[in-house]
Amino acid sequence: MKIEILEPFGYCAGVDRAINMAFECKKEHPAQKVVVLGMLVHNQDTLDELARSGIETLFEENTSLLALIDKVDKNSIVILTAHGHAKTIEEKLNRLNIPFIDATCPFVTLTEEMIEHGLEEGRDVLYLGKKNHPEANAALSLSSRVHLIDPKHVKLDEKYHRPLVISQTTFSEAEIAQAVDIIKSNQNDAVVAKSICHASSLRQSALKDLSNDVELIYVVGGKNSNNTKTLFEIASASHPKAKVFMIQNASEINKKDLKGLNYIAISSGASTPKEVTLKVKETIESLLD
Repeated sequence: MKIEILEPFGYCAGVDRAINMAFECKKEHPAQKVVVLGMLVHNQDTLDELARSGIETLFEENTSLLALIDKVDKNSIVILTAHGHAKTIEEKLNRLNIPFIDATCPFVTLTEEMIEHGLEEGRDVLYLGKKNHPEANAALSLSSRVHLIDPKHVKLDEKYHRPLVISQTTFSEAEIAQAVDIIKSNQNDAVVAKSICHASSLRQSALKDLSNDVELIYVVGGKNSNNTKTLFEIASASHPKAKVFMIQNASEINKKDLKGLNYIAISSGASTPKEVTLKVKETIESLLD
Protein backbone atom coordinates (compact mmCIF):
# COMPACT_ATOMS: atom_id res chain seq x y z
CA MET A 1 0.00 0.00 0.00
CA LYS A 2 1.30 3.43 -0.97
CA ILE A 3 0.08 6.38 1.11
CA GLU A 4 1.36 9.73 -0.17
CA ILE A 5 1.01 13.16 1.40
CA LEU A 6 1.16 15.76 -1.36
CA GLU A 7 3.56 18.66 -0.88
CA PRO A 8 3.21 21.32 0.31
CA PHE A 9 1.17 20.62 3.42
CA GLY A 10 0.71 22.44 6.69
CA TYR A 11 -0.09 26.11 7.09
CA CYS A 12 0.76 28.49 4.28
CA ALA A 13 2.86 31.54 5.22
CA GLY A 14 -0.16 33.86 5.53
CA VAL A 15 -2.07 31.52 7.84
CA ASP A 16 1.04 30.75 9.90
CA ARG A 17 1.65 34.48 10.33
CA ALA A 18 -1.94 35.16 11.45
CA ILE A 19 -1.92 32.34 14.01
CA ASN A 20 1.45 33.38 15.41
CA MET A 21 0.21 36.97 15.74
CA ALA A 22 -2.80 35.78 17.76
CA PHE A 23 -0.71 33.57 20.06
CA GLU A 24 1.89 36.31 20.54
CA CYS A 25 -0.83 38.81 21.44
CA LYS A 26 -2.22 36.47 24.10
CA LYS A 27 1.27 35.80 25.43
CA GLU A 28 1.96 39.52 25.78
CA HIS A 29 -1.46 40.23 27.33
CA PRO A 30 -2.29 37.11 29.38
CA ALA A 31 -4.79 38.89 31.64
CA GLN A 32 -6.62 40.62 28.81
CA LYS A 33 -9.36 39.16 26.63
CA VAL A 34 -8.21 38.46 23.06
CA VAL A 35 -11.03 38.12 20.52
CA VAL A 36 -10.81 37.17 16.84
CA LEU A 37 -13.45 39.02 14.82
CA GLY A 38 -14.65 36.30 12.45
CA MET A 39 -12.79 33.05 11.77
CA LEU A 40 -9.04 33.70 11.90
CA VAL A 41 -8.74 30.86 9.39
CA HIS A 42 -11.36 28.46 8.06
CA ASN A 43 -10.31 25.39 10.03
CA GLN A 44 -12.10 24.16 13.15
CA ASP A 45 -9.07 22.29 14.52
CA THR A 46 -7.12 25.55 14.48
CA LEU A 47 -10.00 27.48 16.07
CA ASP A 48 -10.16 24.82 18.82
CA GLU A 49 -6.41 25.25 19.41
CA LEU A 50 -6.88 29.02 19.72
CA ALA A 51 -9.74 28.50 22.18
CA ARG A 52 -7.58 26.23 24.36
CA SER A 53 -5.08 29.09 24.56
CA GLY A 54 -7.77 31.49 25.73
CA ILE A 55 -8.34 33.20 22.37
CA GLU A 56 -12.03 33.62 21.61
CA THR A 57 -13.55 33.44 18.12
CA LEU A 58 -16.51 35.77 17.58
CA PHE A 59 -18.45 34.60 14.54
CA GLU A 60 -22.13 34.28 13.65
CA GLU A 61 -23.24 32.95 10.26
CA ASN A 62 -25.76 35.67 9.44
CA THR A 63 -24.25 38.62 11.31
CA SER A 64 -21.84 41.08 9.71
CA LEU A 65 -18.42 41.66 11.27
CA LEU A 66 -19.36 45.31 11.71
CA ALA A 67 -22.40 44.33 13.79
CA LEU A 68 -20.39 41.76 15.77
CA ILE A 69 -18.14 44.53 17.10
CA ASP A 70 -21.08 45.56 19.31
CA LYS A 71 -20.62 42.25 21.16
CA VAL A 72 -16.92 42.83 21.87
CA ASP A 73 -16.00 43.70 25.45
CA LYS A 74 -14.44 47.19 25.35
CA ASN A 75 -11.40 45.94 27.31
CA SER A 76 -10.58 43.30 24.69
CA ILE A 77 -7.89 43.22 22.03
CA VAL A 78 -9.35 42.31 18.64
CA ILE A 79 -7.56 40.24 16.00
CA LEU A 80 -8.67 40.87 12.41
CA THR A 81 -8.56 37.75 10.26
CA ALA A 82 -6.21 36.63 7.49
CA HIS A 83 -8.89 37.18 4.82
CA GLY A 84 -8.92 40.97 4.92
CA HIS A 85 -11.71 43.30 6.05
CA ALA A 86 -13.56 46.48 5.18
CA LYS A 87 -11.99 49.76 6.31
CA THR A 88 -15.23 50.48 8.19
CA ILE A 89 -14.22 47.70 10.63
CA GLU A 90 -11.05 49.56 11.62
CA GLU A 91 -12.92 52.87 11.75
CA LYS A 92 -15.52 51.48 14.17
CA LEU A 93 -12.91 49.85 16.41
CA ASN A 94 -10.97 53.12 16.54
CA ARG A 95 -14.15 55.04 17.32
CA LEU A 96 -14.85 52.67 20.23
CA ASN A 97 -11.19 52.81 21.37
CA ILE A 98 -10.85 49.03 21.02
CA PRO A 99 -7.26 48.08 20.15
CA PHE A 100 -6.82 45.66 17.25
CA ILE A 101 -4.18 43.71 15.38
CA ASP A 102 -4.45 43.31 11.61
CA ALA A 103 -3.56 39.73 10.65
CA THR A 104 -4.53 40.11 6.97
CA CYS A 105 -2.45 37.84 4.71
CA PRO A 106 0.17 39.96 2.88
CA PHE A 107 -0.90 38.41 -0.43
CA VAL A 108 -4.51 39.49 0.19
CA THR A 109 -3.21 42.98 1.00
CA LEU A 110 -1.28 42.98 -2.28
CA THR A 111 -4.45 42.03 -4.16
CA GLU A 112 -6.33 44.90 -2.51
CA GLU A 113 -3.53 47.28 -3.48
CA MET A 114 -3.82 46.13 -7.12
CA ILE A 115 -7.56 46.81 -6.97
CA GLU A 116 -6.99 50.29 -5.55
CA HIS A 117 -4.41 51.01 -8.26
CA GLY A 118 -6.92 49.96 -10.93
CA LEU A 119 -9.55 52.24 -9.40
CA GLU A 120 -7.07 55.13 -9.37
CA GLU A 121 -6.55 54.55 -13.11
CA GLY A 122 -10.30 55.02 -13.58
CA ARG A 123 -11.01 51.34 -14.24
CA ASP A 124 -13.98 49.30 -13.17
CA VAL A 125 -12.85 46.19 -11.31
CA LEU A 126 -14.37 42.77 -12.03
CA TYR A 127 -13.68 40.66 -8.96
CA LEU A 128 -13.96 36.91 -9.48
CA GLY A 129 -14.95 35.62 -6.08
CA LYS A 130 -17.40 33.84 -3.83
CA LYS A 131 -20.41 35.75 -2.56
CA ASN A 132 -20.21 36.57 1.18
CA HIS A 133 -16.69 35.19 1.54
CA PRO A 134 -14.77 37.56 3.87
CA GLU A 135 -11.98 38.08 1.32
CA ALA A 136 -14.52 39.00 -1.37
CA ASN A 137 -16.44 41.24 1.02
CA ALA A 138 -13.23 43.11 1.85
CA ALA A 139 -12.50 43.66 -1.85
CA LEU A 140 -16.05 44.84 -2.59
CA SER A 141 -15.88 47.33 0.27
CA LEU A 142 -13.12 49.26 -1.51
CA SER A 143 -15.49 50.90 -4.00
CA SER A 144 -18.89 50.64 -5.66
CA ARG A 145 -16.88 50.20 -8.88
CA VAL A 146 -15.69 46.76 -7.69
CA HIS A 147 -18.17 44.24 -9.11
CA LEU A 148 -18.47 40.65 -7.89
CA ILE A 149 -18.48 38.01 -10.65
CA ASP A 150 -19.09 34.33 -9.94
CA PRO A 151 -16.32 32.53 -11.90
CA LYS A 152 -18.57 29.48 -12.30
CA HIS A 153 -21.36 31.52 -13.89
CA VAL A 154 -19.86 34.51 -15.67
CA LYS A 155 -22.57 36.88 -16.83
CA LEU A 156 -21.80 40.46 -17.83
CA ASP A 157 -24.95 42.57 -17.66
CA GLU A 158 -23.27 45.75 -18.83
CA LYS A 159 -20.17 47.20 -20.41
CA TYR A 160 -17.52 48.15 -17.91
CA HIS A 161 -14.94 50.92 -18.28
CA ARG A 162 -11.48 49.50 -19.12
CA PRO A 163 -12.03 46.72 -16.59
CA LEU A 164 -9.37 45.20 -14.38
CA VAL A 165 -10.08 41.50 -13.79
CA ILE A 166 -8.77 40.09 -10.52
CA SER A 167 -9.75 37.13 -8.37
CA GLN A 168 -10.00 35.82 -4.86
CA THR A 169 -6.61 34.33 -3.97
CA THR A 170 -7.73 30.72 -3.43
CA PHE A 171 -9.67 29.87 -6.59
CA SER A 172 -8.77 27.27 -9.20
CA GLU A 173 -6.35 28.66 -11.77
CA ALA A 174 -8.12 26.73 -14.55
CA GLU A 175 -11.53 28.01 -13.49
CA ILE A 176 -10.28 31.60 -13.36
CA ALA A 177 -8.67 31.21 -16.81
CA GLN A 178 -12.01 30.07 -18.28
CA ALA A 179 -13.83 32.98 -16.64
CA VAL A 180 -11.24 35.43 -17.98
CA ASP A 181 -11.69 34.07 -21.51
CA ILE A 182 -15.44 34.71 -21.32
CA ILE A 183 -14.92 38.23 -19.97
CA LYS A 184 -12.36 39.07 -22.65
CA SER A 185 -14.68 37.80 -25.37
CA ASN A 186 -17.19 40.40 -24.16
CA GLN A 187 -14.71 43.15 -23.31
CA ASN A 188 -11.48 43.04 -25.28
CA ASP A 189 -10.07 46.02 -23.35
CA ALA A 190 -10.06 44.07 -20.08
CA VAL A 191 -6.71 43.64 -18.35
CA VAL A 192 -6.00 40.75 -16.02
CA ALA A 193 -4.02 40.75 -12.76
CA LYS A 194 -2.60 37.47 -11.45
CA SER A 195 -3.87 36.99 -7.93
CA ILE A 196 -3.97 33.26 -7.14
CA CYS A 197 -1.61 32.93 -4.18
CA HIS A 198 1.52 30.79 -4.49
CA ALA A 199 0.43 28.37 -1.74
CA SER A 200 -2.87 27.64 -3.51
CA SER A 201 -1.16 27.31 -6.88
CA LEU A 202 1.38 24.75 -5.59
CA ARG A 203 -1.31 22.62 -3.97
CA GLN A 204 -3.41 22.68 -7.13
CA SER A 205 -0.43 21.67 -9.28
CA ALA A 206 0.43 18.77 -6.96
CA LEU A 207 -3.05 17.34 -7.45
CA LYS A 208 -3.03 17.81 -11.22
CA ASP A 209 0.38 16.11 -11.46
CA LEU A 210 -0.67 13.18 -9.28
CA SER A 211 -0.37 9.78 -10.97
CA ASN A 212 -3.52 8.37 -12.53
CA ASP A 213 -2.83 5.16 -10.60
CA VAL A 214 -4.18 6.79 -7.43
CA GLU A 215 -7.35 5.09 -6.20
CA LEU A 216 -8.45 7.33 -3.36
CA ILE A 217 -7.74 10.99 -2.55
CA TYR A 218 -8.44 12.59 0.79
CA VAL A 219 -8.61 16.39 0.72
CA VAL A 220 -8.15 17.55 4.30
CA GLY A 221 -9.42 20.92 5.47
CA GLY A 222 -12.12 23.02 7.05
CA LYS A 223 -15.65 22.79 5.71
CA ASN A 224 -15.71 26.59 5.30
CA SER A 225 -12.34 26.72 3.56
CA ASN A 226 -12.62 27.88 -0.05
CA ASN A 227 -9.11 26.73 -0.95
CA THR A 228 -9.90 23.24 0.39
CA LYS A 229 -13.14 23.11 -1.63
CA THR A 230 -11.15 24.15 -4.70
CA LEU A 231 -8.71 21.29 -4.13
CA PHE A 232 -11.61 18.86 -3.80
CA GLU A 233 -13.06 20.04 -7.12
CA ILE A 234 -9.67 19.76 -8.83
CA ALA A 235 -9.08 16.26 -7.42
CA SER A 236 -12.52 15.11 -8.61
CA ALA A 237 -12.05 16.58 -12.10
CA SER A 238 -8.45 15.50 -12.67
CA HIS A 239 -8.87 11.94 -11.32
CA PRO A 240 -12.39 10.82 -12.23
CA LYS A 241 -11.57 7.14 -11.64
CA ALA A 242 -10.46 7.73 -8.04
CA LYS A 243 -12.65 8.05 -4.97
CA VAL A 244 -12.33 11.58 -3.60
CA PHE A 245 -13.37 12.63 -0.10
CA MET A 246 -13.16 16.01 1.60
CA ILE A 247 -12.61 15.48 5.32
CA GLN A 248 -11.92 17.84 8.20
CA ASN A 249 -9.70 15.41 10.10
CA ALA A 250 -8.92 11.73 10.70
CA SER A 251 -12.15 11.12 12.63
CA GLU A 252 -14.06 11.21 9.32
CA ILE A 253 -12.13 8.34 7.69
CA ASN A 254 -14.30 5.30 7.01
CA LYS A 255 -12.40 2.01 7.07
CA LYS A 256 -14.61 0.44 4.40
CA ASP A 257 -13.41 3.04 1.87
CA LEU A 258 -9.85 1.71 2.20
CA LYS A 259 -10.61 -1.91 1.41
CA GLY A 260 -8.67 -3.41 -1.51
CA LEU A 261 -6.74 -0.24 -2.38
CA ASN A 262 -3.07 0.06 -3.32
CA TYR A 263 -2.53 3.82 -3.63
CA ILE A 264 -3.98 6.61 -1.50
CA ALA A 265 -3.03 10.29 -1.74
CA ILE A 266 -3.64 13.03 0.83
CA SER A 267 -3.96 16.69 -0.14
CA SER A 268 -4.61 19.48 2.34
CA GLY A 269 -5.80 23.07 2.42
CA ALA A 270 -3.55 26.02 3.23
CA SER A 271 -5.19 26.46 6.64
CA THR A 272 -4.93 22.79 7.65
CA PRO A 273 -2.45 22.12 10.48
CA LYS A 274 0.41 19.81 9.53
CA GLU A 275 -0.39 17.61 12.54
CA VAL A 276 -3.95 17.03 11.26
CA THR A 277 -2.67 15.83 7.87
CA LEU A 278 -0.07 13.58 9.48
CA LYS A 279 -2.77 12.12 11.74
CA VAL A 280 -4.84 11.25 8.65
CA LYS A 281 -1.92 9.24 7.24
CA GLU A 282 -1.28 7.60 10.61
CA THR A 283 -4.95 6.65 10.94
CA ILE A 284 -5.06 5.11 7.47
CA GLU A 285 -2.00 3.01 8.32
CA SER A 286 -3.55 1.84 11.60
CA LEU A 287 -6.81 0.89 9.90
CA LEU A 288 -4.93 -1.19 7.34
CA ASP A 289 -2.96 -3.19 9.93
